[in-house]
Amino acid sequence: MYVSMMADLSTPRRPDEQVTATVEYRDLLQRLRIRIGEAQGRAVRAVNTELVMLYWSIGREILEEQERLNWGDDVIGRISQDLRADGGSARGFSRRNLFYMRSFARLWPDQAIVQTLSAQLGWSHQQVLLDAFGDDRALYEWYVATSVEHRWSVRFLKVQIDLRLHERAGAATTNFDAALGSEEAVRALEVVKDPYVLPFLGLEEGAKERDLEQALVHDIQKFLTELGWGFAFYGRQYPLLVGGQEFILDLLFYHHTLRRFVVIELKIGEFQVEHAGKMNFYLNAVDELLRQGDDQESVGIILTTGRNETVAQLAMHRVQAPIAVSTWQKGGPQQILPPAELIDAVPADQPELAQLEEVRDRLAERVERIVGEAVVAED
Repeated sequence: MYVSMMADLSTPRRPDEQVTATVEYRDLLQRLRIRIGEAQGRAVRAVNTELVMLYWSIGREILEEQERLNWGDDVIGRISQDLRADGGSARGFSRRNLFYMRSFARLWPDQAIVQTLSAQLGWSHQQVLLDAFGDDRALYEWYVATSVEHRWSVRFLKVQIDLRLHERAGAATTNFDAALGSEEAVRALEVVKDPYVLPFLGLEEGAKERDLEQALVHDIQKFLTELGWGFAFYGRQYPLLVGGQEFILDLLFYHHTLRRFVVIELKIGEFQVEHAGKMNFYLNAVDELLRQGDDQESVGIILTTGRNETVAQLAMHRVQAPIAVSTWQKGGPQQILPPAELIDAVPADQPELAQLEEVRDRLAERVERIVGEAVVAED
């Protein structure tokens, strides 16, 4: 046994094994992997861009011919049948998808704008946005920019639209303008919301603030998702020693884009005037004890179940530290109703007519899936 082990130890490495053990080889391999990944990413983006541009051009031609020749919408179903009869070369041209193409072309008639949109998001994202904001360019563009910035998946984009992020982003009561200056105030305001929607909380009646804190930390990933991109969890019940006394922060985060610590104080009940003074002290202490290098002035978020707007504004009026007062709620998104004009267009005694077209489309697409004909994936 001893002789055998010595023989193994004395066996020289093959030349390739000697090379692969070097730092230079590992560095080369890592560079190649990065280059391959970047190339693959560019290829996927190029395909998505071409697909969106193709769909836009098809939608534009259909729209132009319908307007020129006064064709009805039935022709779109026939176009779908004839294109799909061509087989694999025309996959993804369901009747429903052709309507998406036409809506896309109607909303964005300028090819230059479409080229920008297609370079940012794929067709599945565009479908979600068309469903939600097919007649509102401003909101469409806002969600495009936000999706690109935070690299949202299609599924996550749907969630944020359902939660009406555009209404909640930057809606908190703050003193950011006075405490940070206009440019930094805009950046800081972008990362706060009102309300924060926390449907994952399992709080019972009579829960205390410590119960709320425990529930948030238990599902910290979900809470970070609701806080938004850039937040990193730094600690719970974080102790600060000031003048020989210990002070405890409910939750401490760091925001990598803002380069600031973010202190979150949790309240069950209405905002009280003294909350602002307490948060001001906490932020001063964090800056004194934790802030380093190029860290910017810390920001505080007071999360309550309600607030009096006037009281909150006056409470922070001459407070120098940047503070936001926001609310939190357990409920999920409110049901989004169809436009009023659509509701009014449906006869009161025949409500089923409003759903007939949608049901027919769903059944048609289900048949397509069963027989193996591809439709555009939503995710």
